[in-house]
Amino acid sequence: MAKKKSKRTIVGVPLTPSLLAELGAAGRFCPAPKDFRPGGGVQQYRIWTCHGYRESGNQSVGFLRIDRAADDREGSFALRVDRKVSQTDGLVHTTTATIRCLRDQTASPIEWRLSSLFTGPGGEVRPELGAVESGKISGGVMTVTRGIRKLTRNVSDKLTCNWCLFEAVQRLGFEARRELVFDLLEGLSLLKTGQRLSYAGSEQAGLGGRRVRLHRFTQIGRGVLPTDYWLDEAHRVLFVCSMNKAYILDDSAQKVVERNIRKL
Repeated sequence: MAKKKSKRTIVGVPLTPSLLAELGAAGRFCPAPKDFRPGGGVQQYRIWTCHGYRESGNQSVGFLRIDRAADDREGSFALRVDRKVSQTDGLVHTTTATIRCLRDQTASPIEWRLSSLFTGPGGEVRPELGAVESGKISGGVMTVTRGIRKLTRNVSDKLTCNWCLFEAVQRLGFEARRELVFDLLEGLSLLKTGQRLSYAGSEQAGLGGRRVRLHRFTQIGRGVLPTDYWLDEAHRVLFVCSMNKAYILDDSAQKVVERNIRKL
């Protein structure tokens, strides 16, 4: 007798906050604390992926933690980025970065230090896969140093990083202005030119049994999937969705994900 096949329903559409709630990924909605200010403090996100079906294969694979320091006298500020992602074959990728940014519309990075570390299934460090490097942008020239190697290249004066955008988009107004045009340094390493970010309006989403108004900014450009930043009325980035991957604001993200990774 043939085994009965388990039901699998194709998702078939890019992720949105309402869809994340339907799939059990979004959790409950927590209003912004009274002391919240756009772009300030610490924010944690679960990195969640959908493998194409509603019933199975969807999971939190990592976390992203962004800590923004206060502005200094020179009109810049520091971002501390911590990210950990579980990958195939039992590998875990840990990234730590400290980025000094301008307080402009896209939080343009001007100096940074990045550490990338891979560990194997037993927690052993894989030094051949990791790296430590520093970078600096001055006078339209980017200089990246890794050990004794140094790379220089000309870059646009409108350059940002994907992690910096988490902070920057929270300071943008909810109105249809001229779109922002910039180049993107993805992960502080991969340059992707011709990016555009614009306000795309607001809509109601069902989160934790409540109807919540969310505002959407959309980024498109060369070498990236369309990416939507979903903000609440307090200008918090609650979700960042890109096709089948989502960053979901969750104060317990780091604790939960690290516990799950230890169980692998």
